[in-house]
Amino acid sequence: MTDPDEQELLSRLFMVRHGESTCNSVHRIAGQRDAPLTYLGKIQAEKVAKGHRDQHFDRVYVSPLTRAYETADIIFGLDNLDEQVVVDERLMERDFGSYTLESKSILQRRHGIAEYERAMNADSPTMHGGETFAQFKDRVHVFYEEELLPALRRGEAVCVVSHKYVVELICRFILDRPADESYDLRLPNSQMLQGDQIHSYVKNENETMNMVYDWMVVNHPVVFCAGLAAGLLANLAGLRISASPYLLLLLLVLASVITMCRIELENARAFVTDRGTLRSVALRYLALPIAFAALVRWSDAGSTSTAAIAAVFLATPSSVVAMTVSRCLGGMIMPTFAQVLLSSLAATVSFSAVLALTLREDVAPAVAISAATSTGIVTAAYVLVKRLRERSPIRTAKYGERNGYVAVLLLTAFIVLVCLKLDLDGFTTYAPTAVGIAVGLRLVAALLKRRRHVQTLDDYTAMTYPNVFVVVIIAALTGNGPLEQVAIWTLLPMFLLSFFDSWYARFLVVAPDDARWPTVLKLPAHLPVRGRPATEDPREPSVPAHSL
Repeated sequence: MTDPDEQELLSRLFMVRHGESTCNSVHRIAGQRDAPLTYLGKIQAEKVAKGHRDQHFDRVYVSPLTRAYETADIIFGLDNLDEQVVVDERLMERDFGSYTLESKSILQRRHGIAEYERAMNADSPTMHGGETFAQFKDRVHVFYEEELLPALRRGEAVCVVSHKYVVELICRFILDRPADESYDLRLPNSQMLQGDQIHSYVKNENETMNMVYDWMVVNHPVVFCAGLAAGLLANLAGLRISASPYLLLLLLVLASVITMCRIELENARAFVTDRGTLRSVALRYLALPIAFAALVRWSDAGSTSTAAIAAVFLATPSSVVAMTVSRCLGGMIMPTFAQVLLSSLAATVSFSAVLALTLREDVAPAVAISAATSTGIVTAAYVLVKRLRERSPIRTAKYGERNGYVAVLLLTAFIVLVCLKLDLDGFTTYAPTAVGIAVGLRLVAALLKRRRHVQTLDDYTAMTYPNVFVVVIIAALTGNGPLEQVAIWTLLPMFLLSFFDSWYARFLVVAPDDARWPTVLKLPAHLPVRGRPATEDPREPSVPAHSL
């Protein structure tokens, strides 16, 4: 349906993907599991309601799944539109079979980005059970041909509130696209898409580049290691550039903001106040580094000794990168964010104590700089992003989701720049310490993580990835050359060992069939009965809702 004569008809069609659901927030596939909206999902729907307050709709078609129905209820107030509302089971999301409740990133790493996209938008031998694409396409096409088009041709203004792959399938029908040209249109949660704008929306999407962007995020350790190799080779070739610490700080802040745009900050309190997380942070980021630093001071080790430098890394808060790692390894993401935030706050005390115990001079400036960089960056980014998500919840979440690769590139640029100031002659002096720190932190994380808990992987991830980037900046601003060199050298084993973390995560991640997921994601055992189904319309024959 691409003829110019159809533009007026399409201008009366609006489609909305539901707001953020609990499965969206942990980057898992809901399919036909009845995941409810998150707090942000409700705010997103309220934003749509405000933006289309004066828009009149003759008919609203809604999927019976809670995340879609609740989105429609917030936008339209379904109780006030009883005669116009049609709850149609053909608008339910596709049943993704064995992919249901799997981590998207795990599937992308396991099968590759292209095969994942194929499974989600067509058929793939990697997906078992559920609906074939033909079954999914047929039921949505029947709705499109026998329910949606007749309503539009009657001159009605129509809104369809459904799911990502249902909306994209309707877009395919409108554009008359061959099945082998299908790909992720990256429709954000709660964005209202008007029918006559579909052509321009699709035109802005590029199948190849979208998959490249996803690959960069999922395989960020490879990108970081490539940056390390490029920086080391350039350094070896004689290219020496001493980047300003403030430029490095800017790169870190920008990457932190983009990363935080993608996560459910609105539900942070539930994770920040979790007793297990608080105990873990108190032990890992307060008691352990302060005790170790006191031991270093008691042994009268120098401020540039291996022991003193190790104490600094123990006090270093978790890196914002850990949230991306959690997402890619199949973690819940928000528990990692809670540790990032709490550890950055704890760093105000632990960094101050460690620096006071290990440094012999210029303690006050070092403490002030460490507090500003370690605690200040995360806190400022959190406050900024939380405000942005309140003011523009749809656009901010969309920006973070689409630009995760930019954060990866910014941190890669950081890595390249610091490698250009690396003392290659100091390999035998600093590299062993760097390797020991990277391995030691993994051992500490493995010992302190909660056993058989839904947040075990997040515990391990948060404690394994210290904010080495911040240590580099602190060392540069305080003039601590040995600490700076060890920090830069530590980047290499830290990201090389991330391949080990990918393997180890298989033993920590919560499987999709784990009995705890329904409780964690608030999934009901049965689909509730919603509104009235599609019925005979006095003006045009209508097809009853199908039973899947």
